Amino acid sequence: MAVLRSKPKKYSWIGKILLVLLLATAAALFTTQHHELALQYSGLQQVSQHNQEYLQSAFERSLKTFAVLSTIKVGLSIVEGSTIGVGFGLQVGDVVQAAYDYVDIAWKTVLAGGIILLALQYLLAMAEAAAPWLLSITFALLSLTVICRWLAPHNAALGRIMHAVSAFMVVLSISMALILPLSVTGASMLSSHITAPSLNSAQGVFDTIEQDLFRDSAEEKSIWSRWNDTRERLNKVSVYLEQKTGELVTSGMMLMAAYLFDCIVFPLLLFFLLLWFTRAVTRAFLP
Repeated sequence: MAVLRSKPKKYSWIGKILLVLLLATAAALFTTQHHELALQYSGLQQVSQHNQEYLQSAFERSLKTFAVLSTIKVGLSIVEGSTIGVGFGLQVGDVVQAAYDYVDIAWKTVLAGGIILLALQYLLAMAEAAAPWLLSITFALLSLTVICRWLAPHNAALGRIMHAVSAFMVVLSISMALILPLSVTGASMLSSHITAPSLNSAQGVFDTIEQDLFRDSAEEKSIWSRWNDTRERLNKVSVYLEQKTGELVTSGMMLMAAYLFDCIVFPLLLFFLLLWFTRAVTRAFLP
């Protein structure tokens, strides 16, 4: 009977020793280059590559849109201020005021969106560099938590401290290694299906207006350079912009909404959803 009673205790010790060794091995593994094989087989390297390509293409698109909007904004500001001290007798600034306001807001939105996209690239690079060390520290703390519960089961204060620190590090390391990259990947997929049509439509309108106003082609000159007389030029530009005001306002609103969702709503929503799920799982496994 004594032998039978000792077996569960013996096996319990062996299980705890194996668990400590497994956690310590994982902690040591993430301090070396061998963890890259695990990342490769798990698909995280493909996720990282996809995120880099998506953020770079989105940033380049924002730069192109920013340049087009800057050109249109300059043209609108010239027309808007043309009645000050010139005395043409035509309030050309009044007809483009609404268009200028929406273009200015869209210009600021694209500028902020480009900054956010660039910041996301830096944040992902930082997370990718820090994730292995955070995972190593997390596995080491989990190993120490098992040892403390094993060797000092009656020290409740130490157990609570180790549990709280370990749970925090689990959530932090998973956030850097998994949640942040996956939230950007999910945002890119949502963007391609939801906001990409609006962005393409708005970009087409802005490109057409810039082409008509400022870009000369071999076949036909732009409106801005077609007339030598300054008064006639401003009148023609103001008439054209008055006709395009509705398209500018609509495209500006579409552009602002698309960048708001692409740069803020989609990434943050997915990040907090995945973070909530991770915390729930962590509380279940580390009660």
